[in-house]
Amino acid sequence: MTMSDHVAIASEFHPVDPLDARDPHAALADLRERCPVARLHREGLPDVVLVSRHDDALGVLRDYKHFGNMGFFPSLQAYRGTAPADRSLIELDPPLHTEARRLNLVAMKPAAVTDAFASIAARAAQLVDSLRSTCRAELVADFAVPLPADAIATVLGLPRADAPMIHEWVEATFSEPPQGTEHVASAMDPITRQRGFDEYLLSQVRERREAANPPDDAIARMTAHRRDDGSEYSDAELVIHIRTLLMAGNETTTSLLSNALFRMLSVPGAYDRLRSDPALVVPFLEECLRFDTPLFQMPRRCREAAGVGGVGIDVDEVLVVSFPSANRDADKWGDTADTFDIERFVGREPDHLAFGLGVHHCVGAYLARETARVAMEAIIPTLPNLRLADGYEYDKVWFFEFRRPKRLDVIWDNEG
Repeated sequence: MTMSDHVAIASEFHPVDPLDARDPHAALADLRERCPVARLHREGLPDVVLVSRHDDALGVLRDYKHFGNMGFFPSLQAYRGTAPADRSLIELDPPLHTEARRLNLVAMKPAAVTDAFASIAARAAQLVDSLRSTCRAELVADFAVPLPADAIATVLGLPRADAPMIHEWVEATFSEPPQGTEHVASAMDPITRQRGFDEYLLSQVRERREAANPPDDAIARMTAHRRDDGSEYSDAELVIHIRTLLMAGNETTTSLLSNALFRMLSVPGAYDRLRSDPALVVPFLEECLRFDTPLFQMPRRCREAAGVGGVGIDVDEVLVVSFPSANRDADKWGDTADTFDIERFVGREPDHLAFGLGVHHCVGAYLARETARVAMEAIIPTLPNLRLADGYEYDKVWFFEFRRPKRLDVIWDNEG
């Protein structure tokens, strides 16, 4: 049997179809069993090779020599139409990726993130306190959106007052067009909206460059950073990298926090256990990352002919590594792979793939985890008998790349 004999042509599921992404787990389980490395074709969508098993996903993510970055969207044409200087970190490969990653790590270094957490914790407490007397809230809009937006803005050194505007720019990239919105930015076409976002970031970069004593924030550190050859990043390059950090830092953390709040209130006993044992918050969040992986997948292009799971992959074929599938593979997670286990990561390293792997591991993972932890520790002890509102039904955000509820309607008891 040759390598190509192992692959099937499948079309009943496609990972970039927003409708298929709404509830993908049955289809992904079928593919893991029947065709774990599957060439998928759907009219009007890009042809991709879906990698659904955990061990195959590991192999692809580790092997950047054969499988290169190409951003969020699995379009080889769009990737090739972007010059290297105009690519973000998730569109670059070593050696350009190596230097760009250093630039991003300068912005997101753990010490700087840690320094920001007093401010982020205070903001979390303020948001929860503003809700206490209402006994009813929509926790995505009222909590899971503003806190991550504030956190990434704080770390980057952007004005806190601008955080809602920044999130609106970001969310418009990943969500359905708002209906009946009165916000001008949301009503703009995507090109105009992107131009406004970039002009705003460019003004922030130039402000740091021109300051006699620039602040010690992420944008200032990025403007001062130099490549190995001593050259600096241009204003345009810095805008691309800052925009990517904002986009990832907003939506990924909003998804993690929204998913965690939903699971806490929908898994029987979870809220009471977290309320009585705060030490479970961190392992609970890791299980949320595994069970409801915020980032649905990551595309890779084949740079050199290679094999994955016994399947031959040709140069220029596009692979899609399915994180939610790998994170529910029974060969890795056992018979409880499809069960939410609040104690799964107690005393265990978080070996899921929610933040990628290796040289492409998410540079903002620490900020996302810590923001979610601070958020949960603020809300759990403060809102007594927190629960889903009567009649609430889960509805996933439209965009295929992220998984989280559009809204989360909750109620709680009045302390008085």
